[in-house]
Amino acid sequence: MDDNKLHADIIRAEKARLLLESDLLIEALDSIEKDVVTTWGETPARDKDGKEALWQLYKTSQKFRALLIGYIETGKYAQSQL
Repeated sequence: MDDNKLHADIIRAEKARLLLESDLLIEALDSIEKDVVTTWGETPARDKDGKEALWQLYKTSQKFRALLIGYIETGKYAQSQL
């Protein structure tokens, strides 16, 4: 891996870390997840499409957090390679 790519990964990791430490972002994602879970619980069992759409939204929120964590881990690896 070339040094430019390693440096880019380190910068991306720092940006991801700052996002994950942002109170506003945390509040927004927590609010989305809470609202989705509440709405999912209130959705009639017969509304399978609605429940599926809510489940996908919930998983997307979790995936977003996981991607940022992955960027941080990649940055740690890049740092160790320099």
